[in-house]
Amino acid sequence: MATTDKSQGKQDKLPISARIINWIKDHPTQITAVIFWTVAIFATRQYMQANQLGFGDLITQLSDLLTGTWYGPLIYIGIYLLRPLILFPASLLTLLAGNVFGLGFGFLYALIAGTASSVIPYSVGRWFSSEEEAKEEVAEDGEESRIEQFTGLLRKNPFQAVLTMRLLYFPYDAVSLIVGALRIAFLPFFIATTFGNILGTFVVVSIGASIQGDIASADISIDPSTIALSITVLVISLVISQVLKRYQDKSNDDSANASA
Repeated sequence: MATTDKSQGKQDKLPISARIINWIKDHPTQITAVIFWTVAIFATRQYMQANQLGFGDLITQLSDLLTGTWYGPLIYIGIYLLRPLILFPASLLTLLAGNVFGLGFGFLYALIAGTASSVIPYSVGRWFSSEEEAKEEVAEDGEESRIEQFTGLLRKNPFQAVLTMRLLYFPYDAVSLIVGALRIAFLPFFIATTFGNILGTFVVVSIGASIQGDIASADISIDPSTIALSITVLVISLVISQVLKRYQDKSNDDSANASA
């Protein structure tokens, strides 16, 4: 705590320009996101005004671009890859895949895009962080967070640890950052992420695929069979996550008893 206060005191003594520069260095992702969305909103507004388009027309054009061209899926995957940098919710993009591409291709594209997007925070963590910085294992109250409890397991069995965290729906990008910062091998991380994404991706894509009609005009309907399938897979996913959670809690308790 004293070190933190001393660092804060040094920061307060810096001139405003230096503090601004330090703040920019500490928040690159947020700044990138603000710049991106500012440019995107301005460009979209200008495009709609120049072509006299309403919001519904814009949505229709976007849907036609994604489904009516051979490069539409590549555009979708490219946008998804930008997601960690522009702070866009992954669930909305996954939902869009089901609604635009349907259940089959939507699941395929969203699984590829979602798994590939995990490489970006993994690479950031591996590039900018050292192993020592990533293992602050004990919180101030003396208790480990759930992610911190997986640090040892990540070193011993990275595939099992990453797969478990994905199935337990840990914060997606945070897991990738920590795994990268710990310099865990890429291949087990990527394969475990792929398998761990399957159930969750299918659930969200199937919800998007169940929404039929024109979303822009709110003239939509829900396909009950697809929703039923989504709910079934969701229940299976939750059951698996609870089983894994209890297993991990038991393993942590056994490890604590053994060390005691």
